[in-house]
Amino acid sequence: MIIADQFVWLHLPKTAGTSMNQMFRNRRIIGLKVDADDTTHKHDSVALRESRGQWRAEERQRFITCRRLEHWLISDWQHKRRHMDLPNLDFEPVRSGLTYSLRLGGTWVAADWWLQYFEIDERVISLRLEHLNDDLNQKLLPLLSPETNPFEGLPRENTKPKILQSQPSFNKTDLSRIASTNPCWNAWQKKIYGDEIGA
Repeated sequence: MIIADQFVWLHLPKTAGTSMNQMFRNRRIIGLKVDADDTTHKHDSVALRESRGQWRAEERQRFITCRRLEHWLISDWQHKRRHMDLPNLDFEPVRSGLTYSLRLGGTWVAADWWLQYFEIDERVISLRLEHLNDDLNQKLLPLLSPETNPFEGLPRENTKPKILQSQPSFNKTDLSRIASTNPCWNAWQKKIYGDEIGA
């Protein structure tokens, strides 16, 4: 989570969060707080952070980065295989729109769980991962002090190594099943991306 006087940015896994953290650390904005990259608290929801009794979101504008679900599912699966000691994690449940959740004790859940966890609604402004600089400059920059420089590129943190550039893919049946399993995420990305063709 990134917290400033004017906004809070929610760290949905596998949406350039580590790069976002580094970018804001580099800017040294007064009063800015960025969670450490090695803490699970970086993925806190507002409700969870407030439940600890030391902080309130109050009227801060909430932001989150959006990513197309099919790309997010593959990235999440690959990340768990590389970094969470799950090299043999099955891909078949991913074809149905499920993500393996260590947070929930090691079980497969719909990706929609994350949207419910973060309470994605009209209070939250979504930033498209594929157009992150444009969206940051249009939607978040106006909340910062007038002398703040525009956003120009993210540091390349936590990206997958070249050896793993090849990745599985989904067929039309998979995509239909993924959308059916995750109606919230499917509606979310349609609202955010409209008719834009996915990269």
